[in-house]
Amino acid sequence: MITFGTWTRRAENAVSFSALSVLLISVLWGVMTRYITERPAVWTTELSGILFTWVVFIGAMTAFRDGKHIRVTLFIDILPVRLRAVLYKTGDVLVLGFLVYVTYLSYRMMLKGASRPSPVLDIPFSWVYLATVVSFAGMSVTAALRMAGLMQDPENNPAVEVL
Repeated sequence: MITFGTWTRRAENAVSFSALSVLLISVLWGVMTRYITERPAVWTTELSGILFTWVVFIGAMTAFRDGKHIRVTLFIDILPVRLRAVLYKTGDVLVLGFLVYVTYLSYRMMLKGASRPSPVLDIPFSWVYLATVVSFAGMSVTAALRMAGLMQDPENNPAVEVL
């Protein structure tokens, strides 16, 4: 039986791979039409920007889930284990609060973008902004699951287990 985590990872990979593939084709088509023919395909620039947004934000969500975002712990590493654990938990709460708030702001931005079409493709900007909603909502769920102990922190920090 496929777990929810496996399903979401496959969905992330499918969206990222699809967006990156179409992005590559779009950029190549734009270059070919610009330099080989006398009529450049102007829509390729806009489509590339939209797809790049999706690739970046889905990638950010994946990096957050896998613990690949940069973390500078020089100061925290010299603290006693108990204080380090408290700071990690405090940081987790702050990160979760930030992610939930940014998800809300992204959702509001997406709603405002529904009435504004893109200049060339005439696609509502809400489709572009949906990438931020999906990304921040996914990171919020990941942070909440880690705090609840339902998802393991990829770094397996022993200081967190003290509390």
